[in-house]
Amino acid sequence: MRLLGAGSLGALVAVATLIACSPSTAIQEESTPERGEATAGRAVVVIEGGGGPHPFTTPWRACDGGRADYVQAMLDVGLAVFTAPGYSNVATSVDGESGCPPQPPTEVQWNTSGYPTQAGTSVLGFLGFLNQTYGYTTFDLVGYSYGGLVARATVGALRSPPTPDSMAPAFSFSQFAVAAGVDIMSIATLNSPHLGAPAYDVASDPAVFFEPVAAAWGQQYADAGKLLVPSQRELGAGAIQILETRAHATPDPDSWDAQQVGMLDGVALTLIAGDYCGTTCGDDRAPLDGDASPGSESLRTDGTVPVYSQLMLPCPSVCPSPPGSVYLPEGLVPQTGVVRRVFPTAHSTFITKPLGLPEDVAVSHNVEAMDYLVSVVQAQWSEAGAPLLPSATSG
Repeated sequence: MRLLGAGSLGALVAVATLIACSPSTAIQEESTPERGEATAGRAVVVIEGGGGPHPFTTPWRACDGGRADYVQAMLDVGLAVFTAPGYSNVATSVDGESGCPPQPPTEVQWNTSGYPTQAGTSVLGFLGFLNQTYGYTTFDLVGYSYGGLVARATVGALRSPPTPDSMAPAFSFSQFAVAAGVDIMSIATLNSPHLGAPAYDVASDPAVFFEPVAAAWGQQYADAGKLLVPSQRELGAGAIQILETRAHATPDPDSWDAQQVGMLDGVALTLIAGDYCGTTCGDDRAPLDGDASPGSESLRTDGTVPVYSQLMLPCPSVCPSPPGSVYLPEGLVPQTGVVRRVFPTAHSTFITKPLGLPEDVAVSHNVEAMDYLVSVVQAQWSEAGAPLLPSATSG
């Protein structure tokens, strides 16, 4: 438990009152300590991708459209899984959905088009909300795509909370989580652009980056990056300056990477990557382990993100341009406790649909990748002695 000043504690009292009063009657009816006690206070929180809205779901309720396949897979084995609610630049968390559970206060919803530091602070506040509402104290984070960076930022917010005058009202909610003593034991990321992706360089400035990316990474890959332009400009696709490879190519003491040094120490980190695509997306060559041509590892992607970026590794040989190089600050990636696994999957149906690929090539629908994710989280719960839910619902 971290000690707080008297002013902060006063603010927390106000926050506790707000949290207790603001949820609807429906949330209050299922807000019992027994919810958290069923799994010894442990829960999985899923942070989905950038740019789009994501409704809040609980182990007991979801929207009429159900949950993402990989979320449902974890719930089916008895893990208590929540989806962190997120709003976009143009939509609320439940936009396009019906029958959703009542959503938590906006202050604990993350901006899926925002900078990871602020998004992580909001997700930390969401953990405080889950603590107050259901009694959970220990969390495993699963981040898909940009959600993987936000998961890392959430740990950063827990370990290095913002100052009171820098981030209200999300600050108060995140401080409630700190005062409640919540802990984040593990992070698993799915196809996350931890070190950026050339596709986002194309999206940020097609005139400059389309031709070099097409020459180095493949025409279809560059075309896919260009398709991100309207998404980025109209909807927002996460903080584009973090997703560009340029942000991770050279040493910069003021970079977001530099601010995250040491934040993941002691947190079990599982990095799951997809390498379905070669230099041209749609070229279904052998997976990474079976492709030994010099430098080929740095060219393999999931159609959006290079394998090296998903695995938080420097290029095994000189990276093509961009970025041309990858810089990892010492201490950004823990020396121990990191597990890396690659599957022949694509980033999303955004990639599979235009190429006419089967839906189960997308990582969020891929049975092999989902089974591995479930096994990782299950093993962590088993090692900690955390019981599974006595029965899981399909929502």
